Amino acid sequence: MKSAPFNFLGACCAGLLLAVPAFGAGGEDNAGDGTPASTLDLTYDLYVGGIPLGKVAMSSRFEGSDYKAISSLETKGIVNAFWQAKIETAVSGSAEPDKLQPTLYDSFSQNHSVQRQHATVMFGPDGPRAVTSDPPYRSNKYPVTDEQKKGTLDPLSAAVYLTGGMASAGQNRPCQATAPVFDGRRRYNVVSSFVKNTHVRMDNGLYSGPAMVCEIHYNEIAGYKQSIIEQNKKMPKMYAWVVTVPSNSDPNRHYAIPIRLWAVTEYGVVAAVASQAKLDGQALNHPG
Repeated sequence: MKSAPFNFLGACCAGLLLAVPAFGAGGEDNAGDGTPASTLDLTYDLYVGGIPLGKVAMSSRFEGSDYKAISSLETKGIVNAFWQAKIETAVSGSAEPDKLQPTLYDSFSQNHSVQRQHATVMFGPDGPRAVTSDPPYRSNKYPVTDEQKKGTLDPLSAAVYLTGGMASAGQNRPCQATAPVFDGRRRYNVVSSFVKNTHVRMDNGLYSGPAMVCEIHYNEIAGYKQSIIEQNKKMPKMYAWVVTVPSNSDPNRHYAIPIRLWAVTEYGVVAAVASQAKLDGQALNHPG
């Protein structure tokens, strides 16, 4: 078995969303001073051709003009013989109705080639202003220019941006969005587009009701070998079922929650299926 499908799903997860319960998982109505607070907790099971790959989880919290988020990814089972990985990330920053401004992004990861990698990206108003990593990144081999870094988000903030309603603020188009990402060494865009409206029923009973089918593109820009960029251009299209839900705690916030993501590959269907979705501490509703 080759590692291509696992690399593909890893790239999709890093770019899109995915996520662990934390920051105010009880879904408080406010921060104690009258400021609305809203939380989103998501957990996904990952599969390749029906074989369990692992889990991804994310928790995000909006409180006034601040946001925080954490996420984790860990592979398991037979797949660890080919593509073993564990990733934990955290971010904090400020939020506007249509924009996020990360301040500090932390990432801890390990895989078959690196025992442990710790990276920190500090952001300013125009984008990342400092990157530290242990072991050090070899960023001079596949450089990302200062111009390419401008206006970017870290991977976790990009997930919060796409799920937290900022991407479609004022335009009611949750599937029409582009998240520019810089993770400390690589620069890419996560681009989503609307395909159609539909009605879905999840086999695990998590949700039944109206949803949108969205198409997801992961476009590498810099920081990669040219061969990787060319290879990923040939990757199959990725799709998602996205459900829009208003926050009960903050009436001005509407979430766009992916409940299933998938791509049909030569190795079978690569999928991330939501096994938990809690908004402001409450399970996702079942309107259908």
